[in-house]
Amino acid sequence: MDFLDIEINERIYKRIIIVAIVFVILYLAFTMSSLLIFKSYTLGPNTTVTNEGINTHIDLLEPKKVSKKVEIAGWAFKEGEKIGTVNCNYVLKHQDTGKMYLMRTQMEENINITEEEHKLAGLHAQCLTIGMPKGWYDIYVLYQNDSEDILASTLISVEFE
Repeated sequence: MDFLDIEINERIYKRIIIVAIVFVILYLAFTMSSLLIFKSYTLGPNTTVTNEGINTHIDLLEPKKVSKKVEIAGWAFKEGEKIGTVNCNYVLKHQDTGKMYLMRTQMEENINITEEEHKLAGLHAQCLTIGMPKGWYDIYVLYQNDSEDILASTLISVEFE
């Protein structure tokens, strides 16, 4: 086992460790920041734009000018469907250009819903508005299940300055 008898230069070893730590920190920073940035979105072939059968509501809409961040909380569920987990995201559509942006959304329990089968219909999202075009945006909920995607309007708009 001659390959285990190699002497390791202490300076090179320290440099390798420092470079590896910096690489891991940069990777984690890029990964975490990608969760906070809007992604461009286009309608898929199975996406239906309708409000029929989908209930949506926004409890909190807070655009923060100082921190360049927006926070949205609310709920969404499909009529007659018992919820185990919700696969919904918020989509913002620019009123002038029609470009759409997807917000990553977390499911949470919502105390504002009285029906027990819809308690887990709560949605919460936070994103940075850096790089977003200024103007008014319509807020939609993208409800996704196995066979179809439904884009439902919340009938609420928000302005980014």
